Amino acid sequence: MDLKQIKIKSINDLMTCINLASSLELAGWPKPGNVHRTRDYDNSRYEHFLSGIAAIQPIFRRFCVRVFNKVNDDNQDYSFVELGKFFKRAANAMMKWQYGGNVLLGHILILAPLSVAACICIKIKRVTLKDFTKILKKVVSDSTVQDTIDLYKTIKICNPGGLGKIEKYDLNDDNSINELERDKVNLKEIFEFSKSYDLISFEYATGFEITLKEGLIYFFKTFKKYQDINVATVNTFLKLLSEHPDTLIVRKSGKAAALLVSKKAYKALEKGGVATRKGLKLVLKLDKKLQKKEGKMNPGTIADLISGIIFCSLIFGLKF
Repeated sequence: MDLKQIKIKSINDLMTCINLASSLELAGWPKPGNVHRTRDYDNSRYEHFLSGIAAIQPIFRRFCVRVFNKVNDDNQDYSFVELGKFFKRAANAMMKWQYGGNVLLGHILILAPLSVAACICIKIKRVTLKDFTKILKKVVSDSTVQDTIDLYKTIKICNPGGLGKIEKYDLNDDNSINELERDKVNLKEIFEFSKSYDLISFEYATGFEITLKEGLIYFFKTFKKYQDINVATVNTFLKLLSEHPDTLIVRKSGKAAALLVSKKAYKALEKGGVATRKGLKLVLKLDKKLQKKEGKMNPGTIADLISGIIFCSLIFGLKF
């Protein structure tokens, strides 16, 4: 297990990594404030997330097979990928198979470009982390205004909470689609616009900097130390949460609340996180406190980033 080169060899391998990335993120116990194996919300249960994960797998397979068949090299225009169209199809499948609402939009957004980049790397046999990062950035940069329009349509399908309003290209403004078309705003540009207040946007705008330069390295080190996938998952969650106030909490409950959660996550990790008795006690205490808010204090965006980190760990050879 190392970060020198991608270890998977086929679309089947890739599908296993996609499935496991979402499943292991969901199973991480106890990620404070999230739905997990011992915690449900009133309207969104663990089983709803499982249903959503199962529902999007065929969409991911068709998507990756199509990319694999069309890609020739790392210099071609990757606009043929059509990320936005995939977002819509995956979101529709997720919503069709369960009644828990939007359970996986963040996973869909995070895993889509990562999966495409891995798919291209396998096809053209460019398998270093440097190759992967370069291709990932190009996939996002080569997106089109239609991808952005489809992203907006996807978000409306999922109807996520706490969106609020912005001055330009507001999701709730019916004229935004016309503005996007007029300005020819692709995914890289729209996420650049919102990167200061949304962590998923920050990832798209920076080439998945948190995922690849922070989370992935910490995840590998933690797994190597403890040889425990759950410890690696939850402690990486705590690590990112301690350093990046969750933007979903910011939108729903304010910046001060998000900063307080980050501080509590830091204190729990300082005691060893879920790897030690003292750390686990603090994590459980934080989880209990956040769960009382019924989603308003849910670090859901950090959880989405964890799915991407686990995916990258798997394609680079993690076995547990």
